[in-house]
Amino acid sequence: MKTMNTVGLLTLLREHGPLSRSDLARITRLSKPTVSEQVTDLISRGLVVETGAKKPGSQRGKKPTMLQFNEDCGRVIAARISSTGVQVWEARLDGTLTHQAVLPIHLELGPGDVIQTLKDAIRPLLNHGSGDAARRRLISIATPGLVDVRNGIVLETDNIFGWRNVALGADLNWEFGVPVVVDNDVNLAVLAEARFGGGQDQHSFALIQLDTGIGLGVYLNGAAYHGQHWAAGEIAHMVLDPASIGSPTGGRGHLESAVAMDRVTERVLQLALATPGPLAGLLKRMPPVEALLEAESQGHAPAGELARELAETLGVAIVNVSACYDPGKIILLGPLFTSLFGRIRTVFESIIRWPVKLELSSLGEDVFLRGALVAGLARIFDRMDLELENPAPAGGVGGTSAQPKEEPAIEQA
Repeated sequence: MKTMNTVGLLTLLREHGPLSRSDLARITRLSKPTVSEQVTDLISRGLVVETGAKKPGSQRGKKPTMLQFNEDCGRVIAARISSTGVQVWEARLDGTLTHQAVLPIHLELGPGDVIQTLKDAIRPLLNHGSGDAARRRLISIATPGLVDVRNGIVLETDNIFGWRNVALGADLNWEFGVPVVVDNDVNLAVLAEARFGGGQDQHSFALIQLDTGIGLGVYLNGAAYHGQHWAAGEIAHMVLDPASIGSPTGGRGHLESAVAMDRVTERVLQLALATPGPLAGLLKRMPPVEALLEAESQGHAPAGELARELAETLGVAIVNVSACYDPGKIILLGPLFTSLFGRIRTVFESIIRWPVKLELSSLGEDVFLRGALVAGLARIFDRMDLELENPAPAGGVGGTSAQPKEEPAIEQA
């Protein structure tokens, strides 16, 4: 019961502070001596700090001392691996960023080089700081591909890196001695949308992201859904045309091989070479999708046909997602969605007869890192609860020396 009360006090201060001891006693209905004892314990652990006396206003008597969660008692390092580079953020436990870095990667050098670049980006963040912030640390990684979240293993990333069964979580934990969360980047983006974006008012929603690959994240009943084989959302393998079964896709899923941005770029370039008209000239001064739509506006029929095909393919894919998961909202992220949004919505609404909101993401490319932070912060707060169960004060949750023996090094988001 004492542990539960202490955890509850910490949660109150983290979510609603600053509060005084009297405030805590009133809200929790615990006695003032009990609150005082537990607050003293939290302060000794470095989890809570006193912030000075509250201004009395119209109240008379002694000014109460305010308490708040110590956002400097730990750090979360979030990293995103993409087809072009590694981006890392370090944040306090209130989500405030303290450091940022971006390092390019070279896919032709293989997975070892990508992982080494990730380590090079993270290492400087672990080499500074001291005290509680240095001990209470956690690394949260957003990566493309199929991810065994329980064991921190990237099962495959055929569309970008060609990885198979890469034990990324264990590798980073061995290198740095810090707990690690690894998850698919779109699954983590869903957490960011739920906390900061279009999913805030939704019990269940979906996010579809389209770039070099296409991926789906599903938020059901308050959590990201991973599936039995960690493959929930692998809509890259969706087949919309039975005639395409068995056709070569270069190791990629059927849907992805048709609508991924690199394939769309190739198709626009091929169209410019194969047909007369304004498209070739437009490509010299604007991106491929913009050039395609501008050529269509100038009466170039083949450009209009390709734009229509892309919108219909994506619209039908989104319809299938809606039919499978019945979300209240589907959020779309990626430049092709932005360019074709009106047409995609028309296709979608012509098929789906029940009310489903379709909208573009407002969070942009930072959504993946923000999601990694959300997952990392949630896990480090869970570990703080475990720390409060230990009899010794000031036990760290980030370093291996303070990690409870029964706790796995690889964390689940």
